[in-house]
Amino acid sequence: MTRPSKTRRAQRLEAFEAVVHHYEAALLRYAARVLNDPDGAQDVVQDSFIRLLHRWKGEMAPDGRMTNWLYRVAHNCAVDHVRKIARRSLLHRRAAAEQDQIVAPDRGAEFAVSDQAARAAVALQTLDLRERQLVILKVYEEKSYKEISAITGLSTGNVGYILHHAMRKLARALEGEASS
Repeated sequence: MTRPSKTRRAQRLEAFEAVVHHYEAALLRYAARVLNDPDGAQDVVQDSFIRLLHRWKGEMAPDGRMTNWLYRVAHNCAVDHVRKIARRSLLHRRAAAEQDQIVAPDRGAEFAVSDQAARAAVALQTLDLRERQLVILKVYEEKSYKEISAITGLSTGNVGYILHHAMRKLARALEGEASS
């Protein structure tokens, strides 16, 4: 069996790019609706196209068969994504439960955590993972919006928006604790 020539590979990649251009927006809309998560939808669609490139044996051209195949693959990738998130969430909850059972060693007065710091740590856990990540980068790591953007891949505007809402959630959580 002979290997395909470079020109044939180049033609297949060019055809693949045309297929991506043809289906990308529709698959992103579909996956975003299924997941209710635009970032997860991008991952799902990317995985779908990777599978198309590696597994599709037919001609690399949009047609009814390819449409059905891509939507089925996108659906399966979305289901896998939801399961992965659920497993990760379960592991995080278990780890958090184990952390609650661990008693920190007494290191003396110089290592004592203030009541305010302890309340802030508890309030921080009320945030979702992305919000918590951004707050930690901004407050604890003292990163700029631009640095946070480079670390997370989010736009600086999105970083600001998420941080604004996360800080409001933190304030409400701390107010709720103070009144109890």
